[in-house]
Amino acid sequence: MGYRIEAFLDKGKPSLNIYEIDQPNPCLTWTFTEQVNEEHSQGELHRLFRKLLLLTCKQDIGNVRVFCLSKQFLDS
Repeated sequence: MGYRIEAFLDKGKPSLNIYEIDQPNPCLTWTFTEQVNEEHSQGELHRLFRKLLLLTCKQDIGNVRVFCLSKQFLDS
């Protein structure tokens, strides 16, 4: 599976769109939302990296079976 990556500034804010090669709609979109302080800005970057990590895991998840999921795991 291949991806097309668009990185750009949207009204001065860093933005990112990632498309699967054969899909017209992005599978990941992100635009930096300004935060009040540096701690919140770090949280915004964590949000981006979380999305990127989930996207990379998506490739491997197709062949995985999940057994005995607990309600506690699903709620987290």
